[in-house]
Order: sequence, then C-alpha cells, then structure tokens
Amino acid sequence: MDREVADLVQSLSTAEREEFAQLLRVVESRGANLLLSGRPVRFSRLSPAQREAYLKAWSRSRLVVKRKGFHAIKRLAAGLYYSPPATRASHPLWERIHYSPPPLPVDVPDPLPELRPVRPETDVEESADVCVIGSGAGGGVIAARAAAAGYRVVVLEAGRWFDRLRYPRGEREAHDELFLGRGIVTNDDHAIGILAGEAVGGSTAINWMTCLPPRPEARAEWVRDGGMRGADGPDFDLAYAAVADRLQVSTRESDVNASNDALRRGCRALGYRQGPDWDIIARNAVGCRSRCGFCTFGCPHGARQSTLTTFLADALRAGTRLYASTRADEIVVDRGRATGVLATYRDGSRTHRVRVRARAIVAACGALQTPALLLRSGIRFPGIGVGLRLDPTVALAGEFPFPVRAWEGPHQTVGVYRFQSTDDGAHGPWIEVAPIHPGLAAIALSWEGSSDFRRQMERIERVATPIVLVRDVGEGRVSIDREGRPSVRYVLTRRDRQNLVRGMVETARILRAAGATRLLSLHTPRIEAGNGAAPLSENDLDRFLADVEARGIRESSIALFSAHPIGSARAGIDPRRSAARPTGEVHGIEGLWIGDGSLLPTAPGANPMMSILATAWRTGETLVGRLSGRSEANPPGMA
Repeated sequence: MDREVADLVQSLSTAEREEFAQLLRVVESRGANLLLSGRPVRFSRLSPAQREAYLKAWSRSRLVVKRKGFHAIKRLAAGLYYSPPATRASHPLWERIHYSPPPLPVDVPDPLPELRPVRPETDVEESADVCVIGSGAGGGVIAARAAAAGYRVVVLEAGRWFDRLRYPRGEREAHDELFLGRGIVTNDDHAIGILAGEAVGGSTAINWMTCLPPRPEARAEWVRDGGMRGADGPDFDLAYAAVADRLQVSTRESDVNASNDALRRGCRALGYRQGPDWDIIARNAVGCRSRCGFCTFGCPHGARQSTLTTFLADALRAGTRLYASTRADEIVVDRGRATGVLATYRDGSRTHRVRVRARAIVAACGALQTPALLLRSGIRFPGIGVGLRLDPTVALAGEFPFPVRAWEGPHQTVGVYRFQSTDDGAHGPWIEVAPIHPGLAAIALSWEGSSDFRRQMERIERVATPIVLVRDVGEGRVSIDREGRPSVRYVLTRRDRQNLVRGMVETARILRAAGATRLLSLHTPRIEAGNGAAPLSENDLDRFLADVEARGIRESSIALFSAHPIGSARAGIDPRRSAARPTGEVHGIEGLWIGDGSLLPTAPGANPMMSILATAWRTGETLVGRLSGRSEANPPGMA
C-alpha cells in the first residue's frame, strides 16, 4: 500500500505535497518531537504500540496542527486500506464486515448508442456560437437549450466519458476516475472533505439522486440579495417543473433501505408527521430496481437520469460537439469581451491543444473550478470567488441488533425537515442518510488504535448512517494556488456549529426511538452510548447528548464533509460582492456567463441539484434571447 499512498500524494498540488512532506519530516525529527511531545524520538524507531500511542496523542492534542497532521495520515492510510483495487477478488477484512461489492451488470443495452465524444488526434480549433465548460447540472441544461434553439454548441468536460456507462466498479477506482481531486479535496486546513464530480455529467453522474426544491427562505434571499427577480415566484416554478419533468423526478423508485428505514421508524415512534416533519425523497431514477447500491460511483444500468442521459444527450442529438477529458485552461478575453477558450485534451500520455472560438462562453465547471478558471484567465475583480457555501455536514452512527448494510439499496430516500425552521431563515439542521462503503467508513470513523478500529469496522454491517446538514450562515472563498488550482478558505461560524450540534442531538433521539442499541459520534475520541446488545436507556441517551453538546464541533476533531459547494461566483448587483449579473453574465465581461451552482447567491437549504438545474434553465433562456438579438431589458423572470 506504500506505493498507492505515494501515488495519491503525488496527485496533490505542489503546496499540499510540500505540506505532507513537512509532516513526515516532523514525525521523524527528534528535535521537533522533543518540542511537541517532550520526547526526542523518531517515529520510525518506535515499536508498534508506541506508534499507536504517538498517533493517539496527536489525534487528541489541543494543538490543531497536530490534530490536522493525524487526520491527514489517517484519511490516506485507512481509506486506501479498506478500498482495494477492484481487480482484487477479496480483502482481508471484507468478509469480517460482510461487505460484498455490487455485481457487475450483465447484458445492459447501451443507453446512448449513437452518441460519443470527439476524440481529437491532433490539435483542434473549433468555432461555435456557444462554448459550455462543464457538463453537469448547469452546463448540460444550457447546452441543451442553446442547441435546441439551433445554435452551434461545443461542450468541454475535464472528466472522462465512459463508453456504455462502464463506470469503475471499485470504490478506489471510482474516486480516482469520477471525483474532483480523486475524492480527497479539502478546505485549506483539511478540516472538511469536499466531494464533487469530475466526469461527463458532473456531479449528476455520482450524486445520490436527491431531488428537492430550494427552501422558500432561500428563494426570497436570491431575489433580495442577488437581484434574481422572479426566483421566488411562478417563473422559477415553471423552470423547476420543466427540469423535473425531463429528469422524470418521482418517488416511485424511492425504495427505503434499512439505513433509511431507521430514520423513518424513529420519526414514527416520536410522533413526527409525514410531510411537514419528514418525508420520502423524490429521485431521478427510472428502472433502478434497487439493484446495486453503487449510485455514488456512477449507474451502470442507465437508470440514473443524469444530465448525461437527459439534457446532454438532447444536446448531442441536436449536433453539439462534446470534448471529454478536456480541461479548460483559460478563457480568452479581448477588450472586455470573452471570445474563446484554450483547453487541453488528455488521453493517457497523449495531449492535444483545443481552442474554441465562440460568441458566448459559459463557465459551468462547479463552484470550486469555475472561480479558479476565471482567476486563471485574469478576471480578478473582488466578487470572484467570494460567497462559497458548503452545507457543512456531519454524521452520527446508530448500531442495531440486525444487519443494516448501509451500502445496499438506494442511498437517500428519507429526509427529516422538522428542525430547519428552528433557526431563522431555515438555517436549522436537516437530516438525511448517506451510504457507507468500506473506504468512506474507514475515513469517517474515529481511530482509537488498530485493534479498536478493526472492531468498529467489523460492526459496520449493523450501523445506520444518518447525516446532519445545515444551510450555512457563514461563507468561504475560492482562490488559486501557484499552479492555478482552486484553494478553499472556509471556517465554520459559531451559529453553524451550534446548528450541527442540534442536528446531532435530534438524530440521536431518532435513532434511539428506532431501536438503536449503540450510538457513536465521529469525534476523536468518539462519544458513544450503549453496548450494542441491549436497548438504550433514557439515561444512556441523556449522557450521550450531554457529551455531544459539551464537545461541540471543533476543526480536525470530528469528521466533517460537504457535497454541496455552491455560490462562489454568485449573482448580484454589486461587482464588489458578486461575480455575475442576475442574468448570469459576468460583470464587465461581455459574452461570459456563469452556468452552474456558483451563481446561487445563498445555499438553497436542500440538496442543490434541482436548484442548479432550474437556475440554469433560466440562464439558458436569457442566453438564447441574447444570441437571437431579443432585447434583454426585461428577460423572463430576471432583473
């Protein structure tokens, strides 16, 4: 596994590699260890038991730099160990945790038989009316709308195209090939892991197919703070209905697996009402039949109605040219107007330059990459990169006296919304369920030594994994490092921390009501109650809740995640605080548009895919109107 860790480290940015190398120098330095721990030791000279004691001390240190260093090592080592290559038939601990990878699909017809990307053999120059950078929720919709109106469209996508939807069938390969930064992107202090897709279809190819509308409080903010007139009324409702219809959103295939059923049982036992307090979540799945539970890593059955199989397929059938494995390096701006894109196509060791000249450029490469692209292109006014929201997320685990296998079946089909209104503006927590394949479980669970960690993993089969999300009040910023890669600055506010803790408390109550025999947090050291053999008593629960509230949320002391980065090139009137006009066009740059979740002025208060799709529908309508020469003085639904 040493080579695999080294390979993963090599994929990091230069600054991150240097930081990791410095960490390794510190643990091997007698002088540094004398200063940090009072003992002049080298890590490599310690016995296994002494190494465990050393790492445990770092994990619990009052110094954030030591906790941060511990989690950097643990995230790499544990995650890689429990997610071996898919070519390996077995794993030393998979049998112990009763995990089996999903079977490979057999005789699945190609859902896109006539559609393929362009695979250049030489450097390429293209001319188009519209060049869309990114093929996810925003880019796919805008490409389809422009192509349907008869315009020549070119789409550039940094991620891969998988013929016949032959996605990777191993957890590690899937992270390597479908996720931005191989799935190990974090904010700058490494306290929050940030998941985003990088494949044709963007995050719509790997998300959990949760289809929820934005909260009315968020829509009101988009009008008030972002100038997006109509976002709180019927115009937006029509856009939402249009994209929901194309994705065939419904609850018909929202089967409730055992992990989601823990939420449902607990809510019912506590007397919560279906509808206002909790509900079944609509999904964009057709023909899923709960066959594999590997939704996080691309659907090989073609059941997921991602932008690839819907809007992007529509665009390709209308003549759009798609370049996969093609990363946009720079947007060309000439005298205040965007005129083209310079990009690089990579296929193994083969690279070609791709230059696209276009009347309109749409940046839709996600809330981390879109502002980075603008900054690399010299577009650097103050509103670029500000306003990043993450929907910060924490999990709480509940163990039951029967198998749960949270990796089987649809991931996210029950949501609890009762507590969102406990904080003004719907900033209170909401609760959903996450899948937990072995690698992710190993990253998330606290490490208290090798034997204890093995025991925790061996019990994971019986664990349900609800997550707590908050519509963050605070915001972060995206900048670029010296290589032009996105760098994320984000620190949780006190209010957001309090709402996360409130969500953990309410989740614990629900899990106990559902019959959990053990509760455990993702803190280091963990907080737990119960032994897994008998029902939790009221006293057990009270002690657990008191400990959770006392410990709170502290960076690098609890596993924190985000799968919802948005808002980093947000709409607004003032270019000092926003990147784009309410229509989506970048301030001061003609012909350059923001077409993804970066444009949202604040977090929607729900999983953001549908909000991004509906907003892109409106942006596409305005863009098509501009190309056709229609007046934009009062475009539909926009200020």
